[in-house]
Amino acid sequence: MAKKRSVKKIVEEEKGECELYKNHGCKVFLVKLTSMAFVLFLITVWPWLNRVLLSVHWGIYLGIALLLTACAMIKCCKHHKEH
Repeated sequence: MAKKRSVKKIVEEEKGECELYKNHGCKVFLVKLTSMAFVLFLITVWPWLNRVLLSVHWGIYLGIALLLTACAMIKCCKHHKEH
């Protein structure tokens, strides 16, 4: 019977850990959405910024997005290895 209790305890701890990451992910998602909305706001109210940002080749933005995604994935994988 001791084995069943220990297995149940491990499963409960794993569920708690997932809930922690789930809430953290939601906060990060909201920060990203807020940042995107603020940048779009700046582009619409500041004509100079609109011209500058829209005159850049789309490949530059794609490269920046891929670089930031790779950095985020590396950091995430390192974090999961530690725990």
